[in-house]
Amino acid sequence: MLHIIYGNERGKSRARFRVLRNEALKKCGTEYVVQEGSISHSFFEEATASQGLFGETTLFVFDNVFFLKEDQEILKGNIDALVASPNHFLIFELEFNKETITDLIKTPAILEEYSAKKPDTRPAFNVFSLGDALGKRNKKDLWVLYQGAITAGFEPEEICNTLFWAVKNMALMKDTPVGKDRGVSHFVASKARGFAKNYSQKEIEDLSRTLVTSYHEAHRGGEPMEVALERFILTL
Repeated sequence: MLHIIYGNERGKSRARFRVLRNEALKKCGTEYVVQEGSISHSFFEEATASQGLFGETTLFVFDNVFFLKEDQEILKGNIDALVASPNHFLIFELEFNKETITDLIKTPAILEEYSAKKPDTRPAFNVFSLGDALGKRNKKDLWVLYQGAITAGFEPEEICNTLFWAVKNMALMKDTPVGKDRGVSHFVASKARGFAKNYSQKEIEDLSRTLVTSYHEAHRGGEPMEVALERFILTL
């Protein structure tokens, strides 16, 4: 299943995106947030065919990652497989080029457009910039970006997932030689390898443990995730 939300009416489009995301999570066993720079034909081949040990499906979330024309071309080339897959693919994009929209409308994908008469001219907020600030170990920038993400409508859970994947990539690439990307796209691997130099192995493990604990505690009714994330940033 493929569902695409797009348009410059940010408030309505992101609200709809959150509703669809929560609905899909009730049906899927796991969620995978696709990172910036991860789009490729091979990624889609694996994602459309993958299933859990007991047949569980996965929700793949794409949040403003199709800003490159070549990535949009890759998306169009995999539409039929995405629609036919037992997994769920949810795309949120503020803007596609006109040619892409024309082509997508002709496909079996579910499209919803939310466009305002007066476009929101603010630059799109790139949630992956939080992962970069964390990788650079820049507490001040991370705090400012966190506040910006909240203002832009990102849920604390989305932000936690973004930070977790950044830490996971650092753990994966820590002490991994150049040229061995371990299944990660070269773009992501290169950044993660550089960021990993700013942390010891133990510090990376501690970051991962803290984020995972915060996520589960919030879902058990414990400390709210936004409070846990603020503490996480301030103690970086």
